[in-house]
Amino acid sequence: MTISLANLNYKFKDERLLNAAMHHSSIKKHAISFERLEFLGDRVLGLVVAEYIYKNFNGAEGMMAKMHAAFVCADACKDIALNLGVSSIIATAGDMLKSNKTVLADAMEALLGAIFIDSDYKTVKNVILELWQDIFNNYDEEIQEPKTKLQEICQAKTGKTPVYQLSSVTGPDHDLEFTITLSALGDTIEASGHSKKEAETKAAKMMLKKIKGLTND
Repeated sequence: MTISLANLNYKFKDERLLNAAMHHSSIKKHAISFERLEFLGDRVLGLVVAEYIYKNFNGAEGMMAKMHAAFVCADACKDIALNLGVSSIIATAGDMLKSNKTVLADAMEALLGAIFIDSDYKTVKNVILELWQDIFNNYDEEIQEPKTKLQEICQAKTGKTPVYQLSSVTGPDHDLEFTITLSALGDTIEASGHSKKEAETKAAKMMLKKIKGLTND
């Protein structure tokens, strides 16, 4: 079966590599091929991003490490995978896995590994830089540690700390969704994630963006 990603600016010479990258390891007979490509893609992505940061930013090692973590994290890989339409073609052991963040992030890394094997470092580097450009451009150092930043702002303004409350836990055991209600500075925001930490982080980011927007008015 021929599969393709319309939004991917790369054409495979060996379609079997794309096929392997789009058959998730939850399908046991494809597990080794997928996991090998994922392993390779993770390292290639890490190197390309590290090189990009080194050449484009003058910060110290600690700042570079924070940027690197933000650019190669599961959320970033998942977002790129969704933009490419990976969720519509990836084969998994169950349809519910097609929207799972970890599955999509792993598939994105496997895809990059497949492109590297099918071409060379320069080619996969250009693919990554094109796909990740919006993430690079929209990087905001202030919200990379949003809970800490929000707490500092709240304590400075009111002397109080933000309050995070677990509102609900839904979904099957293998794909739970946690919903958190955040109260801070007289405002309330709700956010969801696959863990309490993820939901709290999302809520803090949303609150910081809202505060920043109000400040800029």
